Amino acid sequence: MNQIPLVDLKAAHEEVADEIRAGFERVLAGTAFIGGEEVRLFEREYADFGGVAHCVGVANGTDAVELALRACGVGPGDEVVVPANTFIATAGAVARTGARPVLADCLPDTYLLDPQAALDAVGPATRAEWTPSPRKSCSPWARCW
Repeated sequence: MNQIPLVDLKAAHEEVADEIRAGFERVLAGTAFIGGEEVRLFEREYADFGGVAHCVGVANGTDAVELALRACGVGPGDEVVVPANTFIATAGAVARTGARPVLADCLPDTYLLDPQAALDAVGPATRAEWTPSPRKSCSPWARCW
């Protein structure tokens, strides 16, 4: 049986290898491993790309989710509805705010959060719903309460 690879990281890297290598060399030469000119340029370019005034680079997606939830006021005693099939980092980011992740079922055809299941999971302590997607498609109704 032939196997179809989920993702070909080697092919994806080859397309941008020279650009990545040059970036690493600039960072190493400047010894700015946290912050620095490369991060400042990335933040500016990404903000421009997104059509927003500011962008803050963080270490990883878990940190990004945690910061977004904190910006919504999520904290101890709150609950956040997340898809049952999400990566552990989603629930981990919720827990890092002091809130409790509440798992809701997903749709069998899209594997995205089932809107009715999410609404059924909402309780008096629900502060937000967070829907990450491996396809980079957001839930059309993601929100903070």
